[in-house]
Amino acid sequence: MFSKNNPDKPSNNPKIQDLIMEESSDYITTELEEIELQPTVKLVEKISGILSPYFIVIVGLYLYDNNFLFGSILILVGILSLLKISYEDIWQWIEKIKHLFNQDNKLG
Repeated sequence: MFSKNNPDKPSNNPKIQDLIMEESSDYITTELEEIELQPTVKLVEKISGILSPYFIVIVGLYLYDNNFLFGSILILVGILSLLKISYEDIWQWIEKIKHLFNQDNKLG
């Protein structure tokens, strides 16, 4: 059971190599299918990127009556994403406002 391979017995290497070749050919065909599907995936990503902010705003408007805070947050996030405003932009605006107030204090 745990003995070494007997030289008189033929080894199972051809079967293993056949399995490896089948797996590699499956991998190659899978890669080719993924390459062919990439334009479709890119199209779906573009469509979802366009529709998701509208969906967020619509859900926010629906929830606005029942839960003012949650609905307002969703509406704000949806509008910011429609306008392509990122968190970095918001932080830059906050820093500019802080800088303006700091200049006013130094002058007076």
